[in-house]
Parts: sequence; C-alpha cells; structure tokens
Amino acid sequence: MLGSEQLFAINPAFNESAFIGCFKDAYVNQVAEPFIKNGCCLLKLPFSCASFENFFQPDLSFASQLFKSTEELVDKVESEARLLPFEPRCNDMFTFKQSVDIINLLKDEQHVEYKSSILVKLRSFLLSDVLPWLEKLTGATLERDRIDFTSSIYSTHDVLLCHDDELDNRRIAFIWYLVPEDWDASVEGGCLELFSCQPEEQLHVPAIGEKPTAPIYPWKITASIPPRRNMFAFFEPSSYSFHQVAETLGSRDRLSLHGWFHGPPLPRPSERCHPTSVPLVSPIHVEEELVYCWINPFYLDMRQQAKIRRRFVKSSEIQLVNFLKLEEWERACNALSSVTESAWSVCGPFNRKHFDVLSEVSKYATQTDAVPEPLRELYRLFRSEAMLVILSDLTGIRLHPSALASDTKVEDVKPPATKHARLEPDSDCAPNAISTSPHATGDPEMAALNDPQFRRWRTGYYTLLADSDVMDTAWRLECVLHLGGYGQPNAQNATENSLSDRVTTWQQLWGGQLVYIAGDEKSELLSVLPVDNALTLVYTGPGTASFIKYINHAARPCPLKGCSNGSETCLSAFDLSVVYHEPASERQSDDESNVVDDAESSSNEDVVDSELEAENEDS
Repeated sequence: MLGSEQLFAINPAFNESAFIGCFKDAYVNQVAEPFIKNGCCLLKLPFSCASFENFFQPDLSFASQLFKSTEELVDKVESEARLLPFEPRCNDMFTFKQSVDIINLLKDEQHVEYKSSILVKLRSFLLSDVLPWLEKLTGATLERDRIDFTSSIYSTHDVLLCHDDELDNRRIAFIWYLVPEDWDASVEGGCLELFSCQPEEQLHVPAIGEKPTAPIYPWKITASIPPRRNMFAFFEPSSYSFHQVAETLGSRDRLSLHGWFHGPPLPRPSERCHPTSVPLVSPIHVEEELVYCWINPFYLDMRQQAKIRRRFVKSSEIQLVNFLKLEEWERACNALSSVTESAWSVCGPFNRKHFDVLSEVSKYATQTDAVPEPLRELYRLFRSEAMLVILSDLTGIRLHPSALASDTKVEDVKPPATKHARLEPDSDCAPNAISTSPHATGDPEMAALNDPQFRRWRTGYYTLLADSDVMDTAWRLECVLHLGGYGQPNAQNATENSLSDRVTTWQQLWGGQLVYIAGDEKSELLSVLPVDNALTLVYTGPGTASFIKYINHAARPCPLKGCSNGSETCLSAFDLSVVYHEPASERQSDDESNVVDDAESSSNEDVVDSELEAENEDS
C-alpha cells in the first residue's frame, strides 16, 4: 500500500521559470504563430490549446524508490485506471465508457485501499502542483480545492462530436493520454480536433475571455492533436473552443484521464440562433398524374389506407416499404448518381449537424449544376397539397381540409403515452380526391411544411439534438423517404410495416439510425433503421426531438442503381426529409379518445398486420 509521500513531478523542462515566462508571453500575445519548445506545442488558432510531451515523471525524493523510470510510473497509473468501474455512455453526441470521478474513491468505505491509490495521489498532485503551474502559464484564477477528474475509454468507433465545453465555472479543460507508446493516429484515430469558427477574412487569435461581437459557429477542422502516451494537453473553454474527439478506428482502445479546473466564468455570447434552420414553405398544386406516376398504388388504395391508418393511430409511427413505384424509384436513384459534386453543399454548423444537402432544387440553376428532373418531380410531390391529402389518409392527421371528410368512423385507439399522439379518428371510406386548390398560403386548415431536403450521408455525418427548433415546436409529422444506399429488407420482412426488428443490409452498428427521444427521458422512444425506398412517418410533438446517429467508418452503403463502381456516390446514402406542421386549426387541447378493449385492440392489430403483409405481397 502506498503511503503519503509525493509520487509525481512535472517534467522539469516545463517547470523552469524561464520556460514559464516564455510560454505565458506567447499565451497572452495575440500572435498566430504556434509556440514550440522542449516538447511543448502551443497552438494559437483556432483557439489557444497547449500540449506537453513526456509530462509526468516520478518525484525524485520518493517515487524513485518505487518506480525505476517514468515508464513504470505511467504503466502503474494505467493499470489502476483500467480497474476503475466504467459505465457505457451513449447519446446523440458521444459514445464511450467513463469512470466515476476519482473523488468518489475517497468516499468508498468498502474499498479502503482506494484511499491510498495512485489515482487518488494523482488527483492531489493536480490540485497541489499542476493547478498553480497552470495559473502561472495562463494568468487564470482557479479554485484551489475543486477539480473534476475522471477516466474515459474510447473503443472501436467511439467518438465525441463537436462541442465547446462551456459549462458552469469550467476554466481549464485538461487531458492526460495513456494510449500505447506506438499509437498511430493516422490508422487508429482518436485525435483531439479543433474547429475554426471564424470567416477567413476575419481570422484572428481570440483573446482569453473575448466575447464575440457576432454569432460564431464551427464550420471547419483546422487543427488536429494526435494522442501520445504521457502527453498532457489543456485549453480554456470559451465561445471559440469547439472541439471533438475523432472516431477511434483501430482495435486498441484510447485511454485518458481528464477533467476541468474551475474558476470565475468567462464572458459568454448571448444564446446562438439557428444559422441554417430549414425554412417554412406553403404547399403547392401539382397535377394528379405526378401522384399516380410515383406512388405505389398499394398506398393509394382506400382499404390499405384504412388499415395503415389504424396502425398509425395506435403507435404514432410506421415505415412504408416500397413506397415509390419500382421504375420511378430507379429513376430517382439514377438521378442521384448523376448529380454533380458542385450541386451538393455542406450543411452545418458542426455543433448541430453535418451532412450534404442538394442546393436549389426548386430553382433552375446553371446547366452544370442543374438538379435532374426526377428529383425535381419528387420535390414537387412531397411539397404538394396532394401529398398532404395522402398523408392525412395514411395517418389520420388532418393536414389538409379535403382529407378525412367522411363521418364514417372506425374505433379510435389511444396511443402509448410516450408517443403523445393526437390523431384524428380513422375512416374506412374511400379517400378524397387528391386534386386540390393551388391557394394554400395562410389557410389555417392546411399544414405548413419545411422545405423538402435531399440529404447525402457519408462516414462521419450526423445530426445532434441541438440541431433544431425541435424541442419547442408544435405537433408535426416528420417524414423521411430513404432513397438509396441502405439496402433492401430480407425477403421475409419485405412487406412488414413495423419499425421494430427489421433486418436490412444496413447494419445497426454502422450508425445512421433515426432516433427519437423525449426531453424528460434518457431512453430512446424509437430507433428507425433505414431501408431503400421506404417512407418513415413519425407523429411527434413539443418536447420530443430526433437525430441521426453518427455514421462510423464501418459503414458500407449499398451502390445506387446506375452508380458505377468506385464512384464517390457509391460511398453515400440518400434520403428526402420533410416536416409537416399541424394546421393552426388543429392545435388545440387533446380530444378525449375512446379506448378499445386491450384484447380487441391486439386482435385488430394482428389482422391489420396480416392483411397488409398479404396484400402488399400480392401487389
């Protein structure tokens, strides 16, 4: 058992007064050139971030009796760290395993040996020696007895996406790396990546505590710090300090000890607005021929619509496979494969989302960048009043005044509480005519919608819960048409309409799922695995949000129809995303629903399932 003696020391090269003076001058100076000396590298852009190689050494007065070398000391810390209890942590922003805070080892009455462990001694050393050293380097004033200190393990495909670390009184973030000596970041990943928030024409070294005069957003990775064994790194969380831990790619894990020192908070900008929110648009009128040309007639049949509607009213979600006619779906895939690279634009900022979006679909661009006609047709279809009527008849949500006009009702089914569904009663009658009025703007009985987006998904792409206006919006029908790159369901599931237990060539371990959570719940409400030519419909309301899980480097999208081998398009998946907002006339308190007997409800659902499967198979 270790005694009370000091075990650690800072590398003398970094603790000499001459080095500290030179470092501080470079740190407070707003000069862009990095400061490099004695294994230290201080980057000034995109924000100040310093790293120190071979940082910790044994204290010569005592530790040399226990550890013959720095390597032995570091090995001992690593072996103790790996014995900590780690809990998996996973949400929209990260996936890794994290230990309890080291301070909890001091409170563990069942394991007294922890109180004299090397990790507890390291925590004490951080407060007694590293904290005042950091104050000398930076000029920051830190709380003498407060530190957050924990350990994380990033295994294969684990990642921590773009964020700024600004929280409470965090003043200095630090990381000590315990990766293998021969860690190769070019193969194994795990770099600390820094984002620039500034336009090139306004690029400058941010002063410590500088409050931006205009909203800033992370758009580009401009620095990457590969982890090295016994390397210590730190930066001050600020309005500019957007960073991420890149995906771990190899079979070995990335172990680190890290945390925050605390102090008076720096000035912060006012709440950032959403710089790339999808605009609201009004529905348009389209010719009926466009509807019948594209949509699988199975989903236009009044009997099938009634069955689908029953199921949707109960669950508030459904995935409709083979939604487009086969020949038209292939046309769309061919069109996607022919889109020029210049027609795609990156959609961010990266602390909210990262994917590509097809630009100017609704406008005629230059001949080089022109969006192919099949994609324009799909865009018009999903923006049309006709689509509002069809979706109303499929879901029971009154998105258009011409929908669900019949007084003939079927049994209402109350949906699960977690879905918060608020649906109109079902109808077994024929659907209404799909031709509609071209004048939709301002109609309180007609849904508004976000401009339909064609999105391209690749390795490293994602959306975060921070991306939207989602947590405070009204009731809405979220619609995603998975176009290509995902693969088809297995034959036995080809006609199944449930979103659970579906098997496709797109693997769950790759990421890319559409996930829904409630604001007051940690568990997922729904996770949707995408399928080629499937329409996912989810009815959701205030306090419920969705995101696309980070797509990791294991992902292998299926080639599109018409895509040549080796093409960049073959490395991508594609969808069309639209959100339909419930009309103002429908935004009222929930009407009371008639609840059918559980046994009858279960029986009805089984009938709907079997009928849908059999009849879609026949069609």
